[in-house]
Amino acid sequence: MKTTVEITLKSLSITSLPERRLPISRNLLTVELIWPKAGAARKSASRQIVMKKGKADFTEEPWAKRILFRDDIDGHTAFVVSLAEPVTLQKLRRLMQLTAKAALKEGADMIDAALVSYGDIAAAPVDALATMVAEKEAPRIIAQGVFDYSDLPGAGETREVTVPLERPKLGKSIGSLVLVVQG
Repeated sequence: MKTTVEITLKSLSITSLPERRLPISRNLLTVELIWPKAGAARKSASRQIVMKKGKADFTEEPWAKRILFRDDIDGHTAFVVSLAEPVTLQKLRRLMQLTAKAALKEGADMIDAALVSYGDIAAAPVDALATMVAEKEAPRIIAQGVFDYSDLPGAGETREVTVPLERPKLGKSIGSLVLVVQG
């Protein structure tokens, strides 16, 4: 059963990370939907957020900054959340370089597939550019969470979903992200 939903950010709270002591921090937040429908293994949305002492309230932000997804979901999905360390402009540039590398690599693969006998030759410049663009590391993930979700709202209904966040590899609860799912 397909359900059209709109998923927006409501709040984020980090309770036990050194980063929560910062008066203001800029972090990268990524939310993914896992197999929201047949043919779509993942859908991802990333944005820079501003936290004040480990908290962010998105309710006062305009809809355009709160919205993550508006899509059909086939009855069951999961939310995968990751929060990167506080971002300086230098680290934000690194992330953009990694994004550019991924896009260029995908373009090279498409060229390779389209030009069967000449694919390697045609894709070589794009592959070389992808390698040059991103030789930097991505920002470190400081919190992550997974929430299995099948309780989709009906048309006109709204539900809040709280995704518990943990420290990577430690499994220690450190906060939560609250999403609003509207049918």
